[in-house]
Amino acid sequence: MASAETSVSAKTGSAGSPEKKKFGLVLQGGGALGAYEACAIECLYERDMECAIVAGASSGAVNAVTLAAAKTYPPDALKAMWTEFGTPKLPLPGPIAHYWALSGVPHMYRPRLDYWNFPAWTYVAENKPLRETLERLDWDQVRDWEHMRLSVSASDVENGKTTYFSNLPPEKLPRRPEYPAVLFAVEHVLASGSFPGGFPWTVIGDRFYWDGGLTDNTPLHPVIDNLTKAEAGTMPIYVIDVNTGYEPAKPANLLEVELRGFEMLLQNNLENDTHRAGSYGRFISLLKEVDRILEKVKKLPPQGHPPELAVSWQISCALRARRTGETP
Repeated sequence: MASAETSVSAKTGSAGSPEKKKFGLVLQGGGALGAYEACAIECLYERDMECAIVAGASSGAVNAVTLAAAKTYPPDALKAMWTEFGTPKLPLPGPIAHYWALSGVPHMYRPRLDYWNFPAWTYVAENKPLRETLERLDWDQVRDWEHMRLSVSASDVENGKTTYFSNLPPEKLPRRPEYPAVLFAVEHVLASGSFPGGFPWTVIGDRFYWDGGLTDNTPLHPVIDNLTKAEAGTMPIYVIDVNTGYEPAKPANLLEVELRGFEMLLQNNLENDTHRAGSYGRFISLLKEVDRILEKVKKLPPQGHPPELAVSWQISCALRARRTGETP
C-alpha cells in the first residue's frame, strides 16, 4: 500500500523531479470489474508513471476515455466515475441485493419499460445515462492524440469483424480497414460498450456495432501498431486482466450460465493475444539484431567477412539497391 506521502507526490509532482516513465495500457471489458482496473491504474500512477497510449474494450473503453480526459490526477477521475456508477445500498435480502443492478445503474443505464413491445426487443436497457456521463468529459483533450493516444475496439454486427476507433489523425493510423479515420466521439465509446442483448447496438455511419469484447476484449493490437520506433523496444505495456479462466462454482441459473460462457470466451481471446504479443516482442528483437549487424558491415567490402556476417552483407546490398533502383 502506498503511503500518503507517495500519493501526494504522485498527484502533485515537483518542479525538479525527472520526467515520469511512460507506459502503454490495455484495458479489458468486464462490466463492474472496470472499477478494479481503476485501482490497478492508480497503482501505476503512484509509482510516478504516466500513460502515453491506451486501448480499451467495453468498460475498459470507458476507463480509457476517462483517463485521457482527466484534467487533474487521472486515478481521481476514474474513482469519481465509478462512484457515480454505484447502486444505492438498500436493506434487501441477499439474492435480491445481488441482482439489484438489473433495476438500473445511475449514470450508466436504465431498464426498458415498453413491455408491450417485448417480442421485438433486441436489448433490455437504455444506455442514454452513460452517453450523458461521457458527454461531460473534456472532448478537446480526449481528441488530442499528442496528450494520449487512445483506441477502442468495437464489433461489426454484420460481418463480425473488429474495428478500432482512435483519436489519431488519418496520417498516423495504420493503413488497414480495421482502422477507419474518424473524429473520435462519444459514439465510438458507446459502440465499444454495446453489450449484445443488454444495450442497443450503436450506429456509426452505415455500420452497426456491438461490444468490442465480442471480437477483441484485450485490444493489444492498436497499442502495438501505434507505438513509435523508440517506444517499441523500451516502453512497458501493461494488460490488466479482469477475466479469470478458473471458477470453481458451477453456474446456478441461466444468467450465470451465459455470463460464465462469455467469460471463458474472453479468457481464451486473452491467451491468444498474449501469445501474439510474445511473437511481436521476438520479431522486434530480431529486427534490432539485424540493424546492429548491418551497422557493422554496411561500409565494408564483403571479402574477409566472418560467415555469420555474409547473409547480413547480402541484405545490406539488397536494401541499398532497392533504395537506389540499382540491380543488386
